[in-house]
Amino acid sequence: MSNSKFSNPARKALVFAIAVSALAACDVDIGKDGLTINKDDDVNYVPGTPDEPSETADCGGTRSGVNWGALLSENCPKLSDYNLFADSSDPTRNPNTGGIPYDLSTPLFTDYASKYRFVFIPEGEKATYSEHEAFDFPVGTVLVKTFAMPADTANRGENETIIETRLLIHRDNGWVARPYYWDSEADASLAIAGKSVENMTTQHNGQTLTFTYAVPKASSCTSCHSVVPLLQGSEDQRQPIFKPIGPKARYLNKDFDYEGYNRNQLAYWEEQGVLEGLPESMSEVSQAPLFSNAQDPALLAPEALHDAAKAYLDINCAHCHRSELTLPEPLYAGPAGSSGLQMEYNREYADDPTRFGACKIPVAGGSPDYPLGDVVPGAAEESYLLFRMNTTDPRHKMPELGRSVIHQEGVALIREWINQLPDAACSP
Repeated sequence: MSNSKFSNPARKALVFAIAVSALAACDVDIGKDGLTINKDDDVNYVPGTPDEPSETADCGGTRSGVNWGALLSENCPKLSDYNLFADSSDPTRNPNTGGIPYDLSTPLFTDYASKYRFVFIPEGEKATYSEHEAFDFPVGTVLVKTFAMPADTANRGENETIIETRLLIHRDNGWVARPYYWDSEADASLAIAGKSVENMTTQHNGQTLTFTYAVPKASSCTSCHSVVPLLQGSEDQRQPIFKPIGPKARYLNKDFDYEGYNRNQLAYWEEQGVLEGLPESMSEVSQAPLFSNAQDPALLAPEALHDAAKAYLDINCAHCHRSELTLPEPLYAGPAGSSGLQMEYNREYADDPTRFGACKIPVAGGSPDYPLGDVVPGAAEESYLLFRMNTTDPRHKMPELGRSVIHQEGVALIREWINQLPDAACSP
């Protein structure tokens, strides 16, 4: 489906039933907002009763601005019900009042898709700056990310097929994830159980890539967005905590073109009154490097190469592969934090190279062809980490979710980084 303008039909929404489910492989819905997902990923709908007003009464209809009431309480069947964009058929530009576009210096890879990001913060509310973690966003905040596949990655923004729009909504009971699939050119539909889009194609560096694109089911979002308790015994009943991943100071600390006004994103957010606590001097704010598919990692100086590799591993891996460090919640980690592979950007490699996989024997997946470790300094082709990045085999590929093709440039970056690491005990 390509960008085009159609009318925005009003839809009558449905009420969702409340369910409580146990964490299973980090695959549950954290928000208790009226949504029931059973083990088969079906959605149970329960109509309202006279004694219980319909929770979806605010979905649909005509509005001049963002439908904040529905965002806070309703799982609307159509993306347009929330009225986030001036043109409901185009989620790539022109957000309604309260919406600010943003970009990340080193983005998460998703099958070479273009991504259009917006943050919506209710009027009068502000996000609170954090040095290392995602900002503390107020209730009512919506993080919006639309994925569009370009006909040719050399010409982004032109001839793109809009696939999905993902919402992270901060409700009273915490963050919830709601994926919307663009099943028509006019609007996107709630896709709680996800969607497999077969025969997706794009041209990349003159090569035609054809693959099945996966819109994640809502419950799968917690696999990446949750931190989990490091259990301290059988009586430890702490629950996972859902967190945003991308909007961290180090990835937002870059310029953005606001329709002709080029400004540092963090400074712009502060100017717009939606961010507080930003240090007076931007020199005090961490800054991740800009990643570009066109960049040749072999031409980077050693320090720049190391920085680029750490940022790439952080945004693509560390939401799972992290443990404590700067997490404000004590004794919490990413879902794979207990594996020993912990790759946060703010973790120093020299302090413990094993945390980055150096000479660490894999504890998950595993392959007899890679006996020396996840990362074998000086020998990328013998490193299991590189193999996992360079395969689409479901048993071995990493990340497990979010990609169906190999990120060739990411593999090249990590290959160069591993080959330039100083020798360790397992190096051949």
